Amino acid sequence: MAYGNFRRGGFNRGPRRSFGGPREMHKIKCSECGKEDEVPFKPSQDRPVFCKACFMKKKGIEPRESKAEVSEEAEAEEAEEVEDMEEAEDEEEQKEAA
Repeated sequence: MAYGNFRRGGFNRGPRRSFGGPREMHKIKCSECGKEDEVPFKPSQDRPVFCKACFMKKKGIEPRESKAEVSEEAEAEEAEEVEDMEEAEDEEEQKEAA
């Protein structure tokens, strides 16, 4: 049984915001590089606004690799390992033949 606005270990502070829906995006021109981009907030006129790349650079954050880039790197590493294994097998065969 719930008493008042107390609910499951926390106080109900009003309606909950849904994080799953679409966000309103606002077009901006980056104050650093001039590139046009979109941000999920309404920018104020008195503060600089940065595109994602410039914002991350300013904060010293390395951008994450996309899944495609990670996948390509993994495929390249796997191909290199297979090539190394084939070379090792060839060397063994040559030693056995000699």
